[in-house]
Amino acid sequence: MRSTYRKGLAWMAVMSLVLAACAQDTATTTTAAPAPTDTTAATPDTTAAATPDTTMGEMTVATDVGVTEEPCPGGNPDRGCIYLGVLTDESGPFQAAAPALYGGQQLFWATVNAGDGIGGAYDVALPEDLKKDTAYQPDKFVADYNQIAGDVAAIAQSLGTSQSIAAIPDYERDHTVAAPMSWWSGWAFEDNIIEFGTNYCFEAMNAIDWAAGAFPAQSRELGTIGILAIPNDYGADYSAGVKMAAEANGIEIAWEQAVIPASAGGDATQTEAVAKIAADTPDLVILVVGPSETAAIVGGAAQQLGATVPLFIGAAPSWNSALLASPAAPAFEAGIFFQSSFVPGWDTDSVGHEKMRAAVDSIGQAPNDFWISGWVSQYGLKSALDGAFDSGDLTKAGIEAAALALETVDYEGMMPERSFAGAANDVFPRESVMGAFSADASTGIETVQDFFVGPTGSAFEFSAACGG
Repeated sequence: MRSTYRKGLAWMAVMSLVLAACAQDTATTTTAAPAPTDTTAATPDTTAAATPDTTMGEMTVATDVGVTEEPCPGGNPDRGCIYLGVLTDESGPFQAAAPALYGGQQLFWATVNAGDGIGGAYDVALPEDLKKDTAYQPDKFVADYNQIAGDVAAIAQSLGTSQSIAAIPDYERDHTVAAPMSWWSGWAFEDNIIEFGTNYCFEAMNAIDWAAGAFPAQSRELGTIGILAIPNDYGADYSAGVKMAAEANGIEIAWEQAVIPASAGGDATQTEAVAKIAADTPDLVILVVGPSETAAIVGGAAQQLGATVPLFIGAAPSWNSALLASPAAPAFEAGIFFQSSFVPGWDTDSVGHEKMRAAVDSIGQAPNDFWISGWVSQYGLKSALDGAFDSGDLTKAGIEAAALALETVDYEGMMPERSFAGAANDVFPRESVMGAFSADASTGIETVQDFFVGPTGSAFEFSAACGG
């Protein structure tokens, strides 16, 4: 069971922007096995309060919203269909990540459908008409959710922290569970969110603990840190972890400055951020931004400061392989940028990575870490659907109950196993990885530190969101 600081303790029984977009053809989302669901087809109207129980062999499965006895369009003809919604960002700061995030989720479910699906009785579909561009705006996000709420069994992608927070009351009202595309530490205390990977706060703590040992070993000083962050829950949560670990390691926070993405009216060249680095150069700059801001800041600082440019560590969403084709590429190739992440990179040797790479290769797309994020985000949701089916209750409330009861979610080696059935301090994952530029890595970043927990994260008492 999960406790929530926002609602009090709840006990239940029986779960950014880059410079060039990586487009993908949703009509050909497939694997080497049978063809996946046609995500462009119209979705049946499933807004009725409840549908009759479905009998699968001798097993009766209760269903209501977003689950049909009819097959998914283009799916297995002898199975029913579970429809999932997608709330993404196709016109805001993470617009260029959207195709790979959505594509990774489609490929995940195409692979599942090519096997046993859910209980051998249902395929899963993420149709185009149940995908909404929320433009990274909380009000639009909530409105878009309510447009599809009556047609989906769950939300496969809930992109953005403040955006998803705004939708929590509606998720709760409808018993809708959602997989966030966000790593805010507060998700550990929200019953309707099936988060994945360690959160921004622990990721940041681990990054600073790692740097405190790794940088001096490379004859680089680490006495001061500057923080550049988008002023939202993403920025606040990661920054909180940085500050806690800096204090624990005796490192000074020299300054902290907000970064406004160009999509939100900010300066695309990030002149103020670059000027701050040049005027008051710390040993390390933390970037809690999107990929476009990373390119502008790292490239601009390297151009102005040359050999005196500081080192940079970017949060997981700060990098995209497309940056290697940007004017800032020489700065990254100089080895001044590191990335913290909840999941190791493209070339990692795991069962899940291998499946993901094969699926992306089957549609002729290039390596990109956002495919990884889309793919790995769905394991928890699949476990919840499997649990709900096994209990004979694929209603929204049944899926919600199954999610809260998850004792083990297996990510096929992409991340450590985790549980959702316990207090956050006891079950929430604290491990993260560190990456560095490598010309030999498929996406430009290779893992230099596999999953670990630093001393700051190990000692932290996790009872509420760190920031935001």
